[in-house]
Amino acid sequence: MDFHISPGMIDTHFHASVMQKKGLDAVMLLQSAFDAGLSRGIDIGLTPSDFAGRKSLLKDFPSILLSAGCYPSETERAETISLLTELEEILEKENPSAIGEIGLDWHWDYGTRKQQKDLFAGQIALANKYNLPVLVHNREADDDVVDILEAVPPKAGGILHCFSSDYETARKVVDCGLYISFAGNLTYTKNEFLRTTAAKLPIERVLLETDSPYLSPQKRRGKPNHPGHIGYTYEVLSEVLNMEMEVLILRMDKNFRKLFSSGS
Repeated sequence: MDFHISPGMIDTHFHASVMQKKGLDAVMLLQSAFDAGLSRGIDIGLTPSDFAGRKSLLKDFPSILLSAGCYPSETERAETISLLTELEEILEKENPSAIGEIGLDWHWDYGTRKQQKDLFAGQIALANKYNLPVLVHNREADDDVVDILEAVPPKAGGILHCFSSDYETARKVVDCGLYISFAGNLTYTKNEFLRTTAAKLPIERVLLETDSPYLSPQKRRGKPNHPGHIGYTYEVLSEVLNMEMEVLILRMDKNFRKLFSSGS
């Protein structure tokens, strides 16, 4: 496997268990990434029932935080109240570092839109109860995501991950107290609009991720993605901002530590 990473880089969103399901050796890849310089990372939950397996898989990585949450597709598995009850049991028992991946997905239209909205708002309420940041998924639902973030503000902040919308949406999300995280799609040739948005945002509200095993960066399109590729996205953001890589790495580290130590 190829790696492109420098010491101190952070991957704020990946799915180790999904990497495993796609035939990747997530433990080996993560160990190699840390050996190459990866500093911190967050492994993302999709359903309350995945937490135990993910915790076991990553037991030897103290620098990896674990989130717990109900992805929008969970609306097709159970009623909102049952899902929130399942999630709260994990919050009480396991003390994860964040609630996510949560949000809205109008591309696939899981369940009904009301179910997705109720589940999203309910999980933000749980995050506020437990003083945890939220990790937000948004696919083709800009206005509704913003409306819920404004109606139920995440008190401990959070991240809108894998940003793929316009600057106006990004600005509104930042005004709600969240960070904007860019993934490998920032590097895609056709996505100049994302690079323009990244250049206009306050660097104090930006983070970077791989979303492994999805969204391999431009130079690795068609190959499995993993946290060892995070450097490609750092590289593009460094160019967009005309910022030295060492300075960018320190800035991302500061942003990450601020969100996951003392809130937003």
